[in-house]
Amino acid sequence: MKTQTTIVISTLAAAAALIALPGAAQASSHREAPAIAEDQFADNTDVYSFISPTNPDRLVLVANYVPLLIPSSGPNFYKFSDNVRYEFRVDNDGDALTDMTYHFAFKTTVKNGGTFLYNVGPVDDINSPNLNVIQTYDVFKAYTDGQGKKKVDKIVADAPVAPWYVGDRTFPDDTYEDVAAQAISQATDGSTVFAGPRDEPFFVDLHVFDLLGVAGAPTTDGVNVMSLVLEVPIDNIAAGGARTADAASPNAVAGVWARALRPVVTIRNPNAGDSNFGGWQQVSRLAVPLVNEVLIPLQDKNAFNRGAPVNDVAAFGAYILNPELPGLLNLVLNAGCAPTPPGGRLDVVGILSPNGTAAADLLRINIAQGQTYDNSGFPNGRRLEDDVTDTLLTVLCNNGGALGDGVAANDLPFSDSMPYLASPHSGNPL
Repeated sequence: MKTQTTIVISTLAAAAALIALPGAAQASSHREAPAIAEDQFADNTDVYSFISPTNPDRLVLVANYVPLLIPSSGPNFYKFSDNVRYEFRVDNDGDALTDMTYHFAFKTTVKNGGTFLYNVGPVDDINSPNLNVIQTYDVFKAYTDGQGKKKVDKIVADAPVAPWYVGDRTFPDDTYEDVAAQAISQATDGSTVFAGPRDEPFFVDLHVFDLLGVAGAPTTDGVNVMSLVLEVPIDNIAAGGARTADAASPNAVAGVWARALRPVVTIRNPNAGDSNFGGWQQVSRLAVPLVNEVLIPLQDKNAFNRGAPVNDVAAFGAYILNPELPGLLNLVLNAGCAPTPPGGRLDVVGILSPNGTAAADLLRINIAQGQTYDNSGFPNGRRLEDDVTDTLLTVLCNNGGALGDGVAANDLPFSDSMPYLASPHSGNPL
C-alpha cells in the first residue's frame, strides 16, 4: 500500500517523463560541498533503496562514491580508500536515529611494487596472478539485539573488490563481467554484497550549473563510479526482526542513508607509513538526492555533511521550508513556479516524513508485508531507473505542470540481479 504522498509524487514523476521544459534542469555533479569537493574518495554521490525485483523479501541498498570517473584513468586506477570508513545506516522505527549500521573497511595489496602496471597480463579470473593491485574488504554489522545489548558482527571477511575495467586487452573476449561477477560475496547473516566500479547510474544533464542551462546531452554518459551494493533479507533490518503487516505504521518505513568517515588525525611518515589517531569524523553523507546539492546553501554545506539526520529540522529546516530553486527558475527561466506559501513548503517536508516519521534527510522506503519492487518508485525508495531530477523539479516548482531536464534514461541498461548497476565503461575499448 502506497502512502498518499507517494501516490502524488509518483504521478508527477510519470507526467514529468512526458513533458520537458527546454532550458530547465536540476542536476548533481556529486561535488555537494566545498570540503568534500577536495576529497573525492570519500564523496558519497548517490544512494538507492528498492525491494529486489526478483525476491520481495529482500531489500537492495546501493551507495556510490568517487564521482565522475574517467575510464582510462591509469596507471593508478580508481578504488575505494583504505583510510575511509564507508557505511550504510538504517532507521527502522521512524525516529531518524540509526538502528543498524553496515560498515565497509578496505585493504589494498600490491603484489609487485617493482612495476608501474596495475596488471601484468590478461585477466580471466578475480584471483588471476596477473592482477598486481587488488583490494579486499570486511563488512561489520552493528545493531542492538533482542536483549537490548549493542553488538557488532563481522559478516564478511576478505571479500574481493571487482577490478577496474582497464581495457579490452586486459579483459579480452568480453570477459570483464564474468570476472566482476566473482566479486559478489555472501555474508554470514544471509545478505549478499558487491564492491567495485560500475557505470554511473545517475542520468542527468550537468550543464545546469551554467545559469540553469541545458546543452541537450546527458553528460554523465561514459563515466564510472565506485559502488557498494548490499542486498539484505528485509526481516534483518525491520523493527523487532520481522516486517509489519501495517503499511501505515512508522515501523513499516526504513530510513536509509550512507556516509563516509575519515580519521580525525593522520600522521604521515614516509618511512613507517601513516598512523591514525582520535577516532573517525563523518565527512560526507547522502540520502534523498539533491538535498545537500540544491536545498542547502554554501555556508552550511560542510556542516550538513558532518551532521546527522536527526538534527536536520533544527539545523536546516528553514532551507527546506523555503527552497531557493523555485525563485531561481523564475528569475533565470521565467518558469512560472508557484510562490512559497506563508507556512513554507510543507509538501517537501511531507516527502521527508512519510507515515508520521520524524522529518529528516533519509531515503524512506516502505518495507511492510506485501510491498514489492513496483512499489519502490521514488520517493518511496529509489530505483536505479527512477528519474529523480524530473520528479524533484516538478515538486519544487509546484506550478501544476511538469518540468524536466530532457534526459529520461541511463546510457546503459540496468540488470535485474546483483550487482544491478550496469557494467563500467572500458578504459580502452577495442
